[in-house]
Parts: sequence; C-alpha cells; structure tokens
Amino acid sequence: MAGKVIDFHVHPLPTLEDEKLLQELDSASVELCVLLAVDVDPSALDRTINGRPFTYTLVDYGVWDLRALDSAREILRLARTPNRRVAELVRRHPRRFVGFGSVNPARSRSEVEEGLEQVKHLGLKGIKLLPTLQMFSPNRDRRRLEQIFEFCRTENWIIVYHTGCDPGIWEIPALCDSARPELLEPILKKYRDVPVVLAHMGAYSSRFPGIWFEDALKVGRRYSNVWFDVAAVPYLLRERPYVEAIRQATGLDRVLFGSDYPVVYGLSIADAVEEIRFSPALTEEE
Repeated sequence: MAGKVIDFHVHPLPTLEDEKLLQELDSASVELCVLLAVDVDPSALDRTINGRPFTYTLVDYGVWDLRALDSAREILRLARTPNRRVAELVRRHPRRFVGFGSVNPARSRSEVEEGLEQVKHLGLKGIKLLPTLQMFSPNRDRRRLEQIFEFCRTENWIIVYHTGCDPGIWEIPALCDSARPELLEPILKKYRDVPVVLAHMGAYSSRFPGIWFEDALKVGRRYSNVWFDVAAVPYLLRERPYVEAIRQATGLDRVLFGSDYPVVYGLSIADAVEEIRFSPALTEEE
C-alpha cells in the first residue's frame, strides 16, 4: 500500500466541510476518493413493517427503551446525504472526488426510477445501497432491486452494497439481518455483469465483529463480479486468520481500501491507511 492511495468509501455528511475532508485526504496521501450519497428517510421509522408498527418490532427484540427510536431517527437524519450534495462536491473538486448516488429500493417503482434518472443527470458513477438504514429487504423488495441493477447494467455503474450491522438499533442482528451477503445471491446470479462491492466485507458490527465475514467470502468465491471494501473494518487486513481466509477464498486483489470517514468515531483516514500499511499479516507485494 505504498505511494498514493484511493479511498473507495467516504461519507460526505452535510456537516463535513470541504476543507476538513481535503485535509484528511492530504494527511493520508489519498489521491482520489469515492463519495457516497445516502438516500434515507427518518419518517420510515413511523411506518409499518410487514403490517406492524416499527415500535412493535423493537419490542419483539427486547428493546423496551423507546428512546432508541428517537436515536435511530437522529442517525438517519445525520446520515442522509443527497445526491445533489455529492454531485456539487465532485463539481468543485473533480480531481479528488468520484461521486456515487443513492436510491432507496423501499420506495415505489416511480420514485426509484426518478432517483436513478437524477443520479444519471448529475453525472454520478454508481449507486450506494444500505439494507439497514434504508430498511429494505433483498427478498421483499427484489423487484425494486432488480430495477436498480438493470439501470446499473445499462449505465455500466458500480453498486456499493452495505453488508453487516450499523449503529444503534441496527446492531441487533435481527434488525440488520437484511444485510447478510448471502441474501443478495439471487440478484447476483442474474446480474453477473454488474460490479458489486460488498462494503465492510460482511464484518461490520461493534457487538459482533466479523459477523458475516465468512458469508461474504462464500459469495465472493461464487461470483467474480463481487468485490469488497474494508471500510470501518481495517482489522480484516491486520489479523492473520482473516487475511489467510481472504487469500484462500478470493485473493486480496478484489479487496479495496475504504475508510468510512468520518462515521467511525476516532478513526481518521490516515489511521486506517497506516493500520493496513504496517500490517504484519500482509506481504510487501500485498
């Protein structure tokens, strides 16, 4: 990982100023980064899921402190990053940023179509999907997912697909189960020509680190169009058991660097770069 670095996973949150982000990139010798939009809707928490209020779902899984719902709503509010914001950042700094849009598969067919056309019009180069925060299921919302994959096939776009858990209530395995890599297999089987990056390599969870790492490797072994990033989970390239598992399953050539900046508290882009650069588990060539 010598020389210049490409960061494939950065969140340009509305609270993040251009200058701060550029300073982070410079301090880590990052030449180019991919900025990810996030299409989420806090009001989705007030709707029914499978015909039941979402609060009932929380209680089903032992979450009786309903302040957790307010916390989840705030997470969605802070995470929401419009496509237009990403496009504007790319316009201002075209040599440093590549922009990916986001469209929520839980929306209606017409809304998904409108979102995809907006992403195309803005000149963005891919789509970011998050089963957790977007509250969609690859099974329940398969038609909308196929609609997105069809569009990406036509436009030669890349899909960055969140796998693993997420902060707050989405650390409960039952509430992040929709982000298990294997649930995407029916779509991957149909769209083998659409590049898909499984973000976080199925491992993202503060409570259960590595939660679906093995699952992600199985999917990667079966589908050559599947790649990975190590955003928020750089330890996967530091600890020998993980590195050896990756070598055996797919090799390291399909693993991309990503920082997840700035959403991992206390972790700078430079920290993530250094953790991998000085990994005792990687060879000099790797």
